Amino acid sequence: MSSLGYTVHTLATAVADDGTVAIAYPTGATQASLAGSAGGDLTVNDGAFGSYEQDGSGFSASFGASNITITNLSGVTWPAGAVINVSFGDTPRLGSYNLTIGGDAGQASEGKLISQELTASGAVNPGTQLVELNHASTIIEATYTVIPNTTLIIKDTSATGTAAHKITVSGGTLNGSATVATFNLRDEMLVVAFDSAGRGQVIANVGSVVLS
Repeated sequence: MSSLGYTVHTLATAVADDGTVAIAYPTGATQASLAGSAGGDLTVNDGAFGSYEQDGSGFSASFGASNITITNLSGVTWPAGAVINVSFGDTPRLGSYNLTIGGDAGQASEGKLISQELTASGAVNPGTQLVELNHASTIIEATYTVIPNTTLIIKDTSATGTAAHKITVSGGTLNGSATVATFNLRDEMLVVAFDSAGRGQVIANVGSVVLS
């Protein structure tokens, strides 16, 4: 069994539940090679402080340009000085530890969306299915390169949601000729399906997301 990448990191400070730590990319891995990956595993001190999966009850990973931000979702604090071993799997087959034979259509799905939270302006990772825009006061200017034959969900999860966050798409459209969506209320959400040419069709516009 193999993975897309494996790295070891020593925690300089404790990482509380919902806290984050930035780690280096595994040797030979990049943002492009790991973005959108799922099925990862993380152990703390060889399991003495727990072993966790890359999901809503273990940890999440955000793949930046120069490092990976790990968010502790385990419900416990990882102590300072602990060594974390992180393995990144494949997608969408429940990680490279669960590959089966046959074509892509016959593979097991992990049953959850590949998500990314943006708290500052930046690009949406390739393969992301759910984008959360989250900042109460600073406007987030997000960019997204359309992948044909996919569906994208964008949601404003800011505490107040009045900052007029925007997402601009390239390589396709959101609806008609619109390429920009603006969110200025918490829980506003847009669900868009892209066809084989990258032309988007809004499936749902929750709230009053403005398209332009």
